[in-house]
Amino acid sequence: IDHSLDKALDNLNALIADLDRSRVIELAKRIQRSRRVLIVGMDFAASLAYYFAYGLIGLGLDAEAPAGSEGELQHKIKILTGKDLLIAISFGQCLRITVEAVRQASKQGVPTFGITDSDTTPIARYCDAHLVASVVSPSFLNSYVAPVALISAIQVACAHIDPRR
Repeated sequence: IDHSLDKALDNLNALIADLDRSRVIELAKRIQRSRRVLIVGMDFAASLAYYFAYGLIGLGLDAEAPAGSEGELQHKIKILTGKDLLIAISFGQCLRITVEAVRQASKQGVPTFGITDSDTTPIARYCDAHLVASVVSPSFLNSYVAPVALISAIQVACAHIDPRR
C-alpha cells in the first residue's frame, strides 16, 4: 500500500516538475475555440475521458466521451470537422481503437491532442500535440493520479481563459 502511494506521489511530482504550462494554456484555448470536443478513452481510460468531458460540460462547452462500441466511436468521428477537437487518452503501447480514432480524425483534418505517459507512445506520435502524465504503479493496474491532476489543470485553464463561463 505504501509503495503504491509513493509511486502515485512520484508520478504527481514528475507532472508538477515537467509540465509544459504553455501547452496546457494552448490546449485550453483550442478547447474554447472548438465547436465540439470528442474525448476518446477506452477500457480503464474511459473513466478519465468521462471525467474530462463532464468537467468541460460544466464549463458550458460541447464535450463528449463516447462509450459503447468501436462502430459508435467511428460514427462520432465521421461527423467531426476542422472546427472540432479530438482528445485521445491512452498509455503504454496504447489501445488500437484509440490510435485509430486519432488517425481517422487526422485524415479528416480534425485537430488532435493526446494525453499519454511518454513522448514515444503511438498517441504522442500521431496527435498534433500531447501532454505526458506518468501512470507507473507497482500493480498490474495503472495509477491515474497524475492524469487526473493533469485533466484538472486543463479544466482550470479553460475556466480561467473565459471566466464568464
